[in-house]
Formats: sequence, C-alpha cells, structure tokens
Amino acid sequence: MDPVDSFAVVSPDEVLVRRLVRADDPYLEGHYPEVTVYPGVFLVESVCQAVLHLLWETRGEDLHVEPLRIDALRFTAAFAPGDEIEAGCTCRALTADTLAVTGLVTKGGTKAATVRMTLRVLPGRDAAEEGPDASAA
Repeated sequence: MDPVDSFAVVSPDEVLVRRLVRADDPYLEGHYPEVTVYPGVFLVESVCQAVLHLLWETRGEDLHVEPLRIDALRFTAAFAPGDEIEAGCTCRALTADTLAVTGLVTKGGTKAATVRMTLRVLPGRDAAEEGPDASAA
C-alpha cells in the first residue's frame, strides 16, 4: 500500500499530498467493525509522508524523518472508503536536523484534522519508505 497517491511541492517549505481511501485496503478491516473508518494515526502518517516528499524533492532522496513529538492533534471529521485525503503541510527549520511541521488534513475542502509536530531529519532511507514516484505530481 502506497501512503500517497499524488503530491505537489507548493514551495520550498510547503507540500500537498492526496490519497484516496479504498474499501479494499487491508488495514480498514476490523477497524471499527460496524462502520469503516480510516484510522486517525494514518492521517498523522500522511503528514509525515508529505514532509518526506517535500524533503526528497528539495534536499534529495537519501533522507528519512523520525517523529520527535506531537505538539497538538485534533480530529474533526472521519474518512470512509471513497473519501480523498488531502494533507497540506508547512515546515519550518528549528535546527539543522529538526523541523516544526503544521499539517492541515481536509476532506472535500472541509477541515478533518490538524497536527503540529516536530520531526527529526536523518540521513539514509528507512527500509519501509519508498521514494517519490516519477508519475506523481
């Protein structure tokens, strides 16, 4: 499962990613069995993936990020199969290897989640991460 369907670098410190929630994605089975809901932790992961795509495009592909802390997190809407996740992120350097990230996740233009977090930028690729797809953009 690719955590990002498409991405667009808006500026050197802003990025937007999109992903369609699919009914056949294996992680949905059993998560709230009565009603299929996209897990909130995956929205946080979408923000991390957005930052990765920004870094890969602006600094090179040999990087990964490590969450240091979540400073604020609020969910205001749920995602179900067929919904498109749009995560817009702004990054601000705190030090040479840490970023303050503000993410706004929307569903159909409506705010669904906000997150403020601090990420550490590390050299080398995490084995679980895939590089940017040449067809994405």
